[in-house]
Amino acid sequence: MSAENPYVPPTAAVADIAQGSTTKHQIKRFSPHQNAKVFAVMTAVMSLIVVVPIMLIMSSFMPGEAKLSSLAMLMLPLVYLVFGYIMTVIGCAFYNLVARFVGGIEYESSSNPN
Repeated sequence: MSAENPYVPPTAAVADIAQGSTTKHQIKRFSPHQNAKVFAVMTAVMSLIVVVPIMLIMSSFMPGEAKLSSLAMLMLPLVYLVFGYIMTVIGCAFYNLVARFVGGIEYESSSNPN
């Protein structure tokens, strides 16, 4: 990886690519804000698709006093969004701290599609 930009992958020689060689990469850092935005939106959307309908079904079988309000069910995706963002920022910051000392997650990629 380039010293100036940790997101630029190392370049392989043309002969290596033609032979289908593998290259090891290491994730040195996760951007907390960008990853948190993506994860927060994904969890909010998934809660709209999965959790809210389940809550509506469960609510239809509950007695009158125990039913959840519609406002509570609509607030659930917002809660998922906020806590998803916060927890992802904490997770990325923790990963960035640990990766400094022990190295990042390593993966191997191949230029050969097979």
